[in-house]
Amino acid sequence: MSNIRFIIRHAEEIVGCILVAVMVATVSVGVFARFVNVSIVWTDELSRYTFIWTVYLGSVVAVKRKGHIALDFLIRIAPGGFQKAFYFIIQLALLILFSIMFYYGFLLTLSTWDVPTTSLEIPTGIIYAAVPVSCFLMFIYTVIDMWKTLWLGPSIVVDQLDNFDGKGI
Repeated sequence: MSNIRFIIRHAEEIVGCILVAVMVATVSVGVFARFVNVSIVWTDELSRYTFIWTVYLGSVVAVKRKGHIALDFLIRIAPGGFQKAFYFIIQLALLILFSIMFYYGFLLTLSTWDVPTTSLEIPTGIIYAAVPVSCFLMFIYTVIDMWKTLWLGPSIVVDQLDNFDGKGI
């Protein structure tokens, strides 16, 4: 049971690690193939697509662990009650951004689903799906963070900033 819980809790990290391994393997195969004058066209394309997915999943992990760069000077200088208010304004702005990116990313994914990629001939929508999937997950993690902050004391926001450990939610 604890293995299943670990996999669920760290799904983004696990998938990201798998994608990095695939990317390293395909780049290595591509470099070796060029070294022996063999043309393997799909390695460049697959490594590019795994890189795209890795970047977006990395953003999800950064939101989950609160590892993104933050402008927290307003929160730090504000009196206790306003710290939460500033924090929630920032979080609401993020929720709006994630919603907009999810919406347009979803439309882009749908509109390109029938367009195959050049060498792999997979739907281009699979690559573009990284945007709505990651924005959906970042939205969820932001809501969870807001919920936790709502029920904790007013100084919790500054305490979280001062005691950042990279573990997040």
